[in-house]
Amino acid sequence: MKEHVHSGTYTNTLERLVKEMEDTQRLDELQKQLQEDIRQGRGIKSPIRIGDQDSTDDEDDLLEEHREFLKKFSVTIDAIPDHHPGEEIFNFLNSGKIFNQYTLDLRDSGFIGQSAVEKLILKSGKTDQIFLTTQGFLTSAYHYVQCPVPVLKWLFRMMSVHTDCIVSVQILSTLMEITIRNDSFSDSAVWPWIPSLSDIAAVLLNLGIGFRSLFPLENFQPDFNEDDLVSETQMTLGEKGSEDSSSKPIFSTLPESNILNVVKFLGLCTSIHPEGYQDRELMLLTLMLFKMSLEKQLKQIPLVDFQSLLINLMKNLRDWNTKMPELCLGINELSSHPHNLLWLVQLVPNWTSRGRQLRQCLSLAIISKLLDEKHEDVPNASNLQISILHHYLVQMKPSDLLKKMVLKKRAEQPDGTIDDSLHLELEKQAYYLTYILLHLVGEVSCSHSFSSGQRKHFVLLCGALEKHVKCDIREDARLFYRTKVKDLVARIHGKWQEIIQNCRPTQGQLHDFWVPDS
Repeated sequence: MKEHVHSGTYTNTLERLVKEMEDTQRLDELQKQLQEDIRQGRGIKSPIRIGDQDSTDDEDDLLEEHREFLKKFSVTIDAIPDHHPGEEIFNFLNSGKIFNQYTLDLRDSGFIGQSAVEKLILKSGKTDQIFLTTQGFLTSAYHYVQCPVPVLKWLFRMMSVHTDCIVSVQILSTLMEITIRNDSFSDSAVWPWIPSLSDIAAVLLNLGIGFRSLFPLENFQPDFNEDDLVSETQMTLGEKGSEDSSSKPIFSTLPESNILNVVKFLGLCTSIHPEGYQDRELMLLTLMLFKMSLEKQLKQIPLVDFQSLLINLMKNLRDWNTKMPELCLGINELSSHPHNLLWLVQLVPNWTSRGRQLRQCLSLAIISKLLDEKHEDVPNASNLQISILHHYLVQMKPSDLLKKMVLKKRAEQPDGTIDDSLHLELEKQAYYLTYILLHLVGEVSCSHSFSSGQRKHFVLLCGALEKHVKCDIREDARLFYRTKVKDLVARIHGKWQEIIQNCRPTQGQLHDFWVPDS
């Protein structure tokens, strides 16, 4: 029976049960007929192959009364998924197009060794260079002296592209230890090397992210293009390295370990050298990181390193008050799917003041977008944010959202009509959108401290939520998505009532007010 369950409903299972009952009845009748024919000596007149009947459309064989039964008791449970759909950001078939572990050779970097260890490594082949690196020779060589930039670049690229995840982690450990030691030289006037924006983009491009995915927004473009990255990188490989480049992909699946290693190293760089990147570079890196997090195959992985890097990127922005609204509008354009946008909001760490501020303003910007409101300046003051939610809540009535979708879809139909199945699908979409919008409302209203003056705003919000959303939902045992939305309404209403009773929550209570579940 299990193999017939699909699309998240019980309809197909019920259909199969009814169909099997009918087949069993036909088999019993056929068996009795054959036994009677054999008893009377007539033999088999017209053999019937049940398998042939099964190969026809099952629905055509169902009786009308059975169709009504299935229609009455089918249950829809997948209208509101628990996880965002994500996007295909990485194409591992394009990995290794610029360089790979076999084309990266320290001898082609123009680096001239001075110490005995450096000369030993430069005399070694590509495989031996990696072996010496992972066995601690580089760490000991640069224990008391600065590590040359070509060596650090080589380590950064090799870490990102090596197909053995254990070796990649070992190279990351070496790279981080050397970087920390370089930073510890207090008498040095030179800042430790950190990868430039083009270095980072080249590594990610080589991992299979398209340039348009790295920099998807027209208003946020770097001062280089894809050709610049490829030509600049290949210049450091040398002629031999370019000849060794293979058109075959170096990874057969998404290189999760390599991606996380790159993010971990960038987290270290932005921590030890906060002024290493200009504000515009920090903005581009932030948007790049958000876009990468939408990768479908990263959905089941805790992106703790992504969040740690986000904290540093936000903290290092010098002109935060000016850049934060721009960042909100940029993140808002990274995806068109509402659930993906909610995921981007929830990726923002809410345990820092800037993280909470970005989370609230981004939620308001997305709500405005999903309700087809004009993009205006996002209010920073919490009073304004809470008060504007009342205006938005009035528009979150599921029936009103459904009417808008029906009108839009009807205009797209040649005959201007919508059948029952399409209307049901639009209703699912309307409740799905309501569910996302309510989560965003919760993010705005339950992520900061409150004063007694805001109590009246929450009283109004509770009334609006009750009147325009809760009272508009008619629960149905077959339509589970309605119950799911109504349950979320009840939880938000409960949190607001708690806030009304405690207008001045302590700092330790802030994180208990809102815990999203999707």
